[in-house]
Amino acid sequence: MSSPAAVLWLRTILFTVWSALLALAGMAAIFGPASGGWIRTHGLWLGTSAVCAGLFVFMAAVADRWFPSADRRLVAFTEGVVFLALFGAGARFVVGLW
Repeated sequence: MSSPAAVLWLRTILFTVWSALLALAGMAAIFGPASGGWIRTHGLWLGTSAVCAGLFVFMAAVADRWFPSADRRLVAFTEGVVFLALFGAGARFVVGLW
């Protein structure tokens, strides 16, 4: 049986890697070489969605576990703003496809 500390560290490592990969992919979509017309047109919104998703995953899965006594109103406000940005950028990406 695993100890709670080992599970916390494993979750931290896995979710940090996941959120970092999302953020790096988003930055590559935003700032990377725009060789194709599709990525040039939709890269900003797709990249912003990926960066916001990476930030949200890190806040919800890592930071909330490491700092459980943080002010819940501030945490909820910050996570809500990032989620709204994620939703807005994702919606803008989908609308841009049509």
